[in-house]
Order: sequence, then structure tokens, then C-alpha cells
Amino acid sequence: MGLFSCRNIGIFWSCIVLGVSYFLYTPVPNGFAEPWKLRTILATFKAVSLLGAVSEKLGYDSSLNVTRRFVELSVGSEIFSKNDPELEVTDTLFDGVPVRIYKPVNIKTPAAGLVFYHGGGWVLMSIDSYDIFTSFLAKKANIIVISVEYRLAPEHPFPIPFDDCVTATLHLLQNSEKYGVDPNRVAIGGDSAGGNLAAAISQRLAIEPESFVPKLKLQLLIYPALQATDFNLPSYVQNNGMGGAITKRMMIRFWMNYIGLKNISVDDYYFMNNFHTSSFVKQSEYGVYTNVSLLPSNIQIQALKFEYGDEDINYELAAKIEDMILNPYFAPLMAQDLSKVPPAYILNAEFDILRDDGLLYGERLRQAGVRVHENNVRHAFHGFITPIGPSEALRFNLGLKALDEICQYLKRKL
Repeated sequence: MGLFSCRNIGIFWSCIVLGVSYFLYTPVPNGFAEPWKLRTILATFKAVSLLGAVSEKLGYDSSLNVTRRFVELSVGSEIFSKNDPELEVTDTLFDGVPVRIYKPVNIKTPAAGLVFYHGGGWVLMSIDSYDIFTSFLAKKANIIVISVEYRLAPEHPFPIPFDDCVTATLHLLQNSEKYGVDPNRVAIGGDSAGGNLAAAISQRLAIEPESFVPKLKLQLLIYPALQATDFNLPSYVQNNGMGGAITKRMMIRFWMNYIGLKNISVDDYYFMNNFHTSSFVKQSEYGVYTNVSLLPSNIQIQALKFEYGDEDINYELAAKIEDMILNPYFAPLMAQDLSKVPPAYILNAEFDILRDDGLLYGERLRQAGVRVHENNVRHAFHGFITPIGPSEALRFNLGLKALDEICQYLKRKL
């Protein structure tokens, strides 16, 4: 009896281990140089996602709050840059918006400046979780970096995060001498959701007269999220669940939180199948902005055809959200005129669901006469350049190389 019990216990725990291993395993495409690092990070996020779902189901706390706490714990309480002898680091307010200023101690002023907006799907992350990344930018590019602590959705949906970033950026441009920054050598940038904000703010400030605010020197867009009308672009279809830090459903949830939608579990079906916009939008110029004909020919060949009928579209949902998702300050790819924005550096990752957002935007900028430097990194995934936390063991050589190129570009152009 005892042997039979031990055997059953062994079988039980073997099943548990196999089940957990299956759940935590994520396939990665061929070509990743350091797949074990990626699988470690993704397995951790899967575990946190499961923990959050259980917590929410049991009524303890929301899945989002559990994820936020995990991010804070992974970063730790120490702000590493404040102990860096190469930097002078200051936390302050720009017209009420919290910012952190990174100033290399040996820099000659007035110096070039970069206003940076962190990623995290508009709902996660902070200037603390990006502290290592932004301090590296300041030192390696030898510029003054201002990291913006914008308010997060869903508590503060669009346009609040956008407005916070506009406010902080205008404050710097109008008071640059106070912070040792040359107003004629200011760039803005961000990754993922932060790349969205940087592209949108570039458009917003482009309409201001030079007598009111100096023109931005350039925009740095690192795998930016730029549109919420087509979630069946080739990159969304091919790269979903294949090793990236975000999946199609996760990105849709981020957008929905940024919009401020309720009943997310009901509505995401329509987004997943592109049934969230009317046939009018699909056939209008807004549909052209996401047309695969703007993509490189090898990607056009890989594009899939999706059929839909008018009866599939949720017109009630479309009526609620279309004005917002066509707003270029919400979704920068939807801008009708891009001719006045500053030159752009766009970094795209081959296995990122957002890859085609960046490729489409780069092509539209070129067609508008804007200079574009595009770095399409092979074998890379969303988040490869900005890993969370201080552990060097989980930083990617591919990311360090791309980050070094960005810093060299900033040095040359600023």
C-alpha cells in the first residue's frame, strides 16, 4: 500500500512538473543567439500572468496590480543611477509632471538633450524601472536625458499620458537653459508605448510656431506601437506567441486600457479579428495606411488574406472607439500629413508583432519627405533592447549592440 501510494505521488508530481513545464515553455524562432535568456524571461512573465489571473479570480487583487508589483520587485528599491559617479541625477517636476534628469558630470553645457518616454503598454513601468536604460543612454551618448513619469492607464486613459508628456517636453524646450540643454539640439524618444508617445508628440509639436517653441532635432522610435486598426498585419500573424515579450492579445489589451474601454474580456474578440472598425474605415485612406503594399516585398508575399462580412463587424463598438483610434495623437500612423515632423530613427525587431507598425511608419515618413534611419534587427524580438532589472545575465548581446548603435547615432546627430 505504501509503495502504491509513493508511486501515485510520484506520478502526480511528475504530471505537475510536466504541466508547468509545458505552460512555461515558449517556442522561439530559429536564429536566436541566446534563447535560454528569452525563455527565462518569458517563463517568469507567464508565471506572473497566471498568478495575477488566480488573484483576480479569487478577488484578492487585479491581474494588472499583481504585474505592477512584480515589475517593482524585479527592479528593486535601489535607484542605481544615483550611486553612479559619472552622473548627476535629479528628480524634479516639469509643470507638475515628475521627471528624472540624467546629466553626465563632465558634459559641457549647453548640451544636447533627449526626452525619453518609457514603454510598458501605457499601463506598466516607470522611470525607476527604466533607470538603468536611461542612465546608460546619458553616459554612452554623452547627452542630458530627461525621463518622464507620465500617468498610467487604465486609471488615466488617453489623452492623459500623452498630455503629461507634451507638458514635460514643452517645459524643457521653453526652459532649456535652466537645465543646461541646448534648445536647438533636443530629441525625443521612447520604446513600444513610449515610441507611440514620441511619434505622437513629434506630430503635436510640429504644428507649434518656432517663435513659441524650438523645433525638435529628431525622434527616436524603438519598436513603436503606432496603430490600432489592423491586428492582422503579417507581423501580428507570424510572430504571435513566437518568443516576443508581447502577444497579439496582450497588445490589444494594452490598447483597450489606453482607450479606457470596459468589459475587456467581451470586446477583445472583435479586435482579434479586426471586427472593431467599420467597413467605411477599412475602405478609406485609413485602411490604406496599413496596406501591406507599403511593406517590403518579401513581407508582402507572406501576408495572409482575411475575409470578413459586414455582419461580422461590431458597429456599436466601432461607433464608440473609431474617433479615438483614428486620432493621430493616439495612433500616429493615422496622421494624414507627416511632412513637418523631425527626422526619425526607427528600430524594428524581426520577430516582433509591432515590426510592421514601424515599417509602415518609416515608409510613410519617406513618402512625406522626412529623413528616416531604419535599423531592422534580424533575430530580435520585442523588448530585446530594454530588459527589466539589474541582472547582466539577462541582458542580450543583440540588444547591447543595437543600443550602442543608437547612442552613436545620437552623438552624431545631436
